[in-house]
Amino acid sequence: MNEWINVMQARKWMKKNESFLPSWHAYVGSELGLFDEFESARTVEAISEKTGYPHDLLASWVKVGVAVKHLKKRPNDRYRTSKRRCASLMGNDASPGVKALLKEMMELHFPTMLQYPVIMKSQERAEFNHDLHGEVVAETSALLEHFAIKKIKKMIRDKKVETIVDLGCGHGGYLRKLAAEFPHVQMTGVDINQKVIDRARELSEEFPNVQFEVGDINEWKPANDEKVDVVLLHNIFHYIHPSSRRGLLNHLHHYVRGQGLLSVITPINETEHGEAFSSAFNSFFVAHSNLFSLPNKNELKEISEHCSYDLFDLDPVIKEGSWYTCWMSPSSPVKEMKHTRMAGSSEQTLATSSFDQSELTRSS
Repeated sequence: MNEWINVMQARKWMKKNESFLPSWHAYVGSELGLFDEFESARTVEAISEKTGYPHDLLASWVKVGVAVKHLKKRPNDRYRTSKRRCASLMGNDASPGVKALLKEMMELHFPTMLQYPVIMKSQERAEFNHDLHGEVVAETSALLEHFAIKKIKKMIRDKKVETIVDLGCGHGGYLRKLAAEFPHVQMTGVDINQKVIDRARELSEEFPNVQFEVGDINEWKPANDEKVDVVLLHNIFHYIHPSSRRGLLNHLHHYVRGQGLLSVITPINETEHGEAFSSAFNSFFVAHSNLFSLPNKNELKEISEHCSYDLFDLDPVIKEGSWYTCWMSPSSPVKEMKHTRMAGSSEQTLATSSFDQSELTRSS
């Protein structure tokens, strides 16, 4: 009886493993361009001969594809990609975001999580390689920030913003989206990774109001020490040690106008939304010597109060991932707020009446 119980328990865990297969299959197909190869019905032999990929490995991948419904079996041992399920991984319609997300999951998250026993026993943590993985992380971060862009745009219009700095800007995708709508606003992106900045400059050539610089966000200073209207702090808290987050906010006090704002987007730990995902995400970060635990709501409130910021409008933008957005202000511009419904999430946006022209007086 004990042996039978053991077998049945193992069987249950085996079935749970099936949920991993679609991600693995999509990652392999995306990296090797196999969904495009099977865009029309082809045999494994034909694709193996064309690409040079080993027949047995390709055949095994194809069988998994049929099982998870990424591929369809056609007559005469031919197989075709399911465009309904895999269009985002094919040809001109391929989504860079989906590919980047798969790449980050399979090349960063899963390998680190599998090393947990070794890391815990040895007490030697992994080290995140910014040069190797910085670009793919920049791509996935841009995806998540998109969910808050309507909120950011509304604030820019309401406050008649003139200057924006994006600390940890990645490829600058967020600034380009803003620059397309606000060509009069001067924008600066700062990132520690030279390759990422080079790519950001290349992608942003048609936006004269956007510039980029390589730098440590903890040491950033505006040109001539002139204060700015808005600083974006999007998906960067996990790069800053919890004991140093106060220091960053205190540092920014010198360079944000009295009626200016910090825009914060970050996954949050220990929330009522997306607990499993945020806990796993946090586990990935703390397994590295140069990445750090996610903040929780209490920490955000404590550091904002300690650094004399008003924190408001703390709102989930991606509930299943426990991603939150909020504002921090060096002063107290918010006395009234109104509720709007945007992009599928509940957002509290600043009441236009709270930002009259008198509050926009430039003062040092």
